[in-house]
Amino acid sequence: MKLGEIFGDALKYPISNPQSLIIVGVIFLIANLTTLLAQFGVRNSAFATIWAIVALIVSILLVGYGLSILKNAIDLGDDIPSFDWMNNFIDGIKVLVVQVVYMIVPTIVSIIVGYATMGPALSRIFTPANISQMATNSSSTSVILNSIPSSVWAGLFSGIAITAVITIIFYIIFALFSTVAQCRLAKYDSLGEAFSFGQVFSDMKEIGIVNLFVFVIILWIIAIIIAMVGAFITAIPIVGIIISSLIINSFILLFSNRALGLLYSDV
Repeated sequence: MKLGEIFGDALKYPISNPQSLIIVGVIFLIANLTTLLAQFGVRNSAFATIWAIVALIVSILLVGYGLSILKNAIDLGDDIPSFDWMNNFIDGIKVLVVQVVYMIVPTIVSIIVGYATMGPALSRIFTPANISQMATNSSSTSVILNSIPSSVWAGLFSGIAITAVITIIFYIIFALFSTVAQCRLAKYDSLGEAFSFGQVFSDMKEIGIVNLFVFVIILWIIAIIIAMVGAFITAIPIVGIIISSLIINSFILLFSNRALGLLYSDV
């Protein structure tokens, strides 16, 4: 399918069954209950702590439900799947595992690059003597920092720039891998398939790496626009958070997973 067809279908998908859209929205509303109650002036730290755990469980459930939407789209189904609470929760944990594992490499790379490029400068700035003086006399901090040669600061800032560029590149690359890996998880219901890096890369090439990158950019732009609308609605006292949870959040969940599934359906 062409990208225009994919996004056209995905934008219509959430409103194809308003009842299902609202049901998903109610689940989002449950997760946001403490925020809603706060607008009524109801605040209780003990309840908020307990409900934070409930919200975490519900969030994992919604992530897993998103995977069922993704699988349905890969199979070119037009219906909005029903909730399967236990399986959705387990799938949500699987998705989180995939996302975390695929972010390990870029995180390690950014740490190594940061240490290599910024370490020498930082070691000259934060010497044991300087740290001791700053700890005992806060007024000496500016004096110490001003005494650092400009070449050291230049090295630090260039290290920050190099680290930032390399980190962004690696995170983008592995985010694309993670995206396709989640598609394989949905299709085969197997973490092993999601971590089959060779097959993931093969799928990326079949989709077209440039095509995949453009797809993700368009998806994010549309999602951000919808989220901005939701932010304006949320600013409306009391009813804003209800409308945003019932419609906006659920719309983005259904739309984004539908679009990704349709993209992968040709693989």
